[in-house]
Amino acid sequence: MARQMSARRKLARPAVMEAIDPPSAASLGFARVTKAARPAKDYMDWRPCPICGGERHRPLLEYEGFQFYTDAAVSKQVTIRQVQCLDCFGVFMNPAFNPKGFAVLFAEAGASYGSTALRQDEQLGWLGEHGLLKAGSVLLDIGCYEGSFLGKLPAGIAGIGVDIDGPAIERARQRHRDHQFVCADFESFEIGGPPDVITMFHVLEHLPRPVDVLRRLASLSTPRTRLLVEVPVVENVIFGDACGFLTVQHLTHFSNGSLRNAMRAGGWRILQEQPMPGYNGFRVIAEPAPRLRAQAEPGDAGLFLAYMGQWYGALAALEQRIRDMTAPRCILRGGGLQTEYLLHVTSLFCGDRQFLIADNDPLKQGKSWRGIPILTSDCLKAADWGDTQLVLSSYSHQEDMRDEARALGIPDAAVIALYDRIYRY
Repeated sequence: MARQMSARRKLARPAVMEAIDPPSAASLGFARVTKAARPAKDYMDWRPCPICGGERHRPLLEYEGFQFYTDAAVSKQVTIRQVQCLDCFGVFMNPAFNPKGFAVLFAEAGASYGSTALRQDEQLGWLGEHGLLKAGSVLLDIGCYEGSFLGKLPAGIAGIGVDIDGPAIERARQRHRDHQFVCADFESFEIGGPPDVITMFHVLEHLPRPVDVLRRLASLSTPRTRLLVEVPVVENVIFGDACGFLTVQHLTHFSNGSLRNAMRAGGWRILQEQPMPGYNGFRVIAEPAPRLRAQAEPGDAGLFLAYMGQWYGALAALEQRIRDMTAPRCILRGGGLQTEYLLHVTSLFCGDRQFLIADNDPLKQGKSWRGIPILTSDCLKAADWGDTQLVLSSYSHQEDMRDEARALGIPDAAVIALYDRIYRY
């Protein structure tokens, strides 16, 4: 559950145990995609609106048979439905992943969404500028992952990190012995005393019951405690990949208004708000306060419809680029969720074209995605680029993948980059 994926990372390379001859072009095993609908059971639970508790909503977007990563004997396909509450107009996934769903569906992504150091220096500087890094204080970081944020705290500040990712917490304990780390559910964890500052950077949107977590934090606080929350908001959308703002990795899709509603219902009064220029985040500082009922935000109805219109426009531009592909065979460089999105929102997999997937993730290699084999990147050396095109089926790694293709001597004309610009969150 931790901060959003952000930094440009070099492609992970699996450990090489012994020299392996690259496959020949004839043995690569291109295949057509299969989209058999085998809905999984017991991975999703219905829920009321996570902001106001209302039970009336309308659908905004639906993916039927959305598959999480590779094929498996037990289906990992579920229906993803994004809806809008008809009482407060908050937008959220319903049904949402239950604990079993999180464990199974995100297994190949790791138990946690990961952490990045890209924005940590900025976040710490911002806290310092607002007087929230005083010597002798206690800072509680919710969604701490491996504790790298707490490890950068100035001397004299006691850090407490909480996360549901057990292995990550154990690594945090080994790496940052000056701080305390707790592996527990955010709705029920215990600490030794009240914190002075609580931070939640890009955590609230991942939680099935965000208001309950905010209430738990309020119950552990004193009137002097300050809570810093940052979430992505639809007002600050930057159009990047096919996923868009209504990603399957977020259970609640906040606007400025719905975040304010969640804070009020959770027992917090916002003292300061700050949109993040050139970035999709919205940051607030709050103090404990009596709980207030969520208010209707009817402006969010038009706000999300306007977003959907812009998103469909971005997909139309992406579709034009895909239509320019002419080769009968295609290697997808990357087998993550981006590839699944392309299946649901573009025509890439229509027609008779055959595919392979090249991926550096050992969790995926040797498996398949919708019947398409997933091989190591060695398969790129054996492909016939006279009748094959390479699609960089990733967003955050696209630039590294293009560099890799050039280093392997793959003609630029054979490489299809789906996006002109990568935005770093």
